[in-house]
Amino acid sequence: MMRRLCVGVAFALSAASAWTAEQPHHGIAPPVGLGGPIDLLDQRGAPFSLGRVAGRPALVFFGLLHCGTTCPVAFATAQQVLAAFGPAAAPAVVFVTLDPLSDRPRELGAFLEKIDSRLIGLTGDPTNIEHTAERYGVGVRQRAGGVDHSSMWYLLDGGGNLRRVYPHTTPVAHLVDDVRALQAK
Repeated sequence: MMRRLCVGVAFALSAASAWTAEQPHHGIAPPVGLGGPIDLLDQRGAPFSLGRVAGRPALVFFGLLHCGTTCPVAFATAQQVLAAFGPAAAPAVVFVTLDPLSDRPRELGAFLEKIDSRLIGLTGDPTNIEHTAERYGVGVRQRAGGVDHSSMWYLLDGGGNLRRVYPHTTPVAHLVDDVRALQAK
């Protein structure tokens, strides 16, 4: 029993020493295969790909402009995350609509401008939105009068690789810590 305890403590200590401040440590590591390209239209109607934000971390979330439950929390979080950084050091914060027929570029631009002009809003045709949501494991269900969806934050590194996944209720400080950890690399 004591030998197992010592081995367990030694393993825990070696794992702790392997962790560095440059690694995100909040949220959860994504399952293998989750994430991938995002090729849609931004709030100005221009093509967007992750290459536009290459070299800096990005926080991505999926939702609706007219969501009355989790999206207002996510938009408030996005605003607070961006406020924690100077203009040059801010991560890309990307909102992908799950309702492209209602959330067109003009609507996205007007809505997001009121929150923070640095937010990037994405829309596109329904098929492209569906495929992008599937790549990120976003649960979406159409219902009468609206859309139900999962609500997660996705942290991508400067190369567009998905590094962490967080519930939409994750404290702003945890998201900021993990963005800064990626920036320090």
